[in-house]
Parts: sequence; C-alpha cells; structure tokens
Amino acid sequence: MRRLADRRLLADLATTLLVALLLALGGTWQPGHGGAGPLLVVAQLLPLPFRRRFPGWVLAVVAATTVAHLVTSAPRNLDYLPVLLALYTAPMSPRPLVRFWLCGATTAALGAAMVPAKGFVDGALLTAAICVVAWPLGVERQRHVAERAEFAAQRTRHRLERLAAERRDRTARRLHDTLARTTTVMLVQAEALRAVGHLTDADRRRVDAMLSAGRDALGQVRATLRELHGDEEPAAEPALADVLDQLRSAGLVLDTVPDAAALPGPVRPLAGRVIAEAATNALRHHGPGTRLGVDVAVTGGQARITVASKVRTPPAGETAGAGYGLTSLRAQLAERGGSLTAGPVAGGWSVVAVIPCPATPAAATP
Repeated sequence: MRRLADRRLLADLATTLLVALLLALGGTWQPGHGGAGPLLVVAQLLPLPFRRRFPGWVLAVVAATTVAHLVTSAPRNLDYLPVLLALYTAPMSPRPLVRFWLCGATTAALGAAMVPAKGFVDGALLTAAICVVAWPLGVERQRHVAERAEFAAQRTRHRLERLAAERRDRTARRLHDTLARTTTVMLVQAEALRAVGHLTDADRRRVDAMLSAGRDALGQVRATLRELHGDEEPAAEPALADVLDQLRSAGLVLDTVPDAAALPGPVRPLAGRVIAEAATNALRHHGPGTRLGVDVAVTGGQARITVASKVRTPPAGETAGAGYGLTSLRAQLAERGGSLTAGPVAGGWSVVAVIPCPATPAAATP
C-alpha cells in the first residue's frame, strides 16, 4: 500500500509539472500578466499533488486562486486547466458537500470570471461546459476504481474460500483415514473376541454395543464426508434417545431421562447436542458407573439445561469446557444470544446451557 501511494504521488507530481509546462507554453508566465500573476499560477499548481488525499481542500484553494487569476489578468482558457484537474478528482471525496455543491460553485464562479473578457457564450458557457465534462469524467473514474476494488476484494475472498475448502478437504481425508483405520482395528479385535472369547452374557452385550457403536461411527463419518463434498443432502443427527441408550449400554447411569418433547422445536436439536456432549464427556472422563442428572426447564422465553455428573474429584488436567465439543457449542449458543458454562461443582461436574426460545405465535381462538 505504501508503494502504491508513493507511485500515485509521483504520478501526481509529474502531472503537475506537465500542467506547469503547458501553462508556460501558453504564455501564462509572461510578465504582461502583472506581478501577482506568477504567484497566483504557483498557488494554482502547488496543491495539485495532494488532490487525492484532500480533494475538497485542493478544489477550494485551486478554484479560489484560479478565479483571482482570471479576474486580475487577461484570461485565457488554458488558465483554468489546474482547476479542471481538481474537479476531476473531487468525486473521490466521501462528502456530498464537496462532490456536488463545491463543484457546482466552482463551475459557476469560473464562468462568471470569464464573462468580462470573453463574453457570455465564449466565456461563461464554454467554461461551464468544459467543467461539466471534467466532473462526470471524475465520477466515472471513481466508479471504475470502486468496481476494481470490489473485484479485487471478491477475488481475494474467493481465493481464501478455495484455500479454506482445500484445507477442510485435507483435514476431512486425514480424519477419515485415522478414524477408519482405528475403528476398523477395534471392530476386528472386538469381533475376534466375540467369536473365540469365553464371555458371559453381560460381556457379550458389551462387545455387541461396542461393535454397533463402531459401525455406526464409520457410517456417520462416511455420510459426513459425502455431505462435505456435496454428494448428498445433510444427514440427520442421531436421535438423543439413541445416543443416551448407547452411553447407558457402556455404563452411564441416568438418574432422569430428559424429555426432548418438552423443548420447543426450534431449539430441540441444539439442546440435544448439549445433553449428548455433556453425557459423553461424563462417561469418557469418569468411566462406567458414572451417575448423571439432566434437568430441562423452559421459562421466561429461554430453555435452561443442566447436566451434572456425580464424581469425587474433577478430572486431573482438565479445564472447564476446554474440549472442542463444548467450545463449538459455546460459540453456537453465543451466536443465538445464549450461553454455556462448564466446570466443577460440589460433588461433581456440571454443564449449564441457556438457549433463547423464539416466540411462539398464540393459537387463534374461534
């Protein structure tokens, strides 16, 4: 950006020198213009290199000195060339006062200053016509600049989106390969244990639950990858009851079974994710036999979900809500105006989520 600004300043300096050369060739610097003439010409030229940074101030100064020059000397059309450059740049200003009112006032003042020497047609009308041409050219140029900037921004966004898509694709492939390899090993070992091991009925049920969960996980990973590549519609998330059944078969003890039907429909999927994530964390961190209480209350236009596990001590090395699942849920709830807190409480660990409920239209009464 600094290099671009430097190039623009050099271009403006070169343009100012070119205008000065044209004025010199046109006789503007001749002594016949009076002692103040050269000083007024210098005052017309000096602000021009800064017309991009201060279009309003440059136009005002150049217009004032140009009118003074035209009034105090024998004017010629070449004398207001500097103000045409300032008019051309004025549409860059974000202020309507500069873009419209100052440009209009400048045109009127130049036309009036040319009337005594050139008359109404050759002076006022010709000057106004040239100024009116310079101003739309600047407007059109500014529009093209804005379009190029928008095109560059879109191209940058598309490039970033493509890079993000490629990164997601690499991550998805790596995740699939890791999960598929690890889960396949677990399934093969579990099937071998079920086939040749001397298992009790309870152990056999545990192995069957492990096999079912592993196959279901592989299926969900493949469905998610197909969804990511746009090959099919998004798959429905597992029902909360099914998730809790799997966790209970692995040793989780639920004091109360949450009633998902008690939640409003729009918040039900998110509430189910909160309960499922908290229950999964409780089983993973505290092991089989962990007791879990789930409380769901809908009051005051919001759903409050409290999931508490009963343990002796918090898991070592864990910080409240530091896992990816709870972090993702916390961000999702924050976008909807809700909140999620997680951490140790007296006698265990709890997760508390507050989800705003959309207003439900009252049923029409006959």
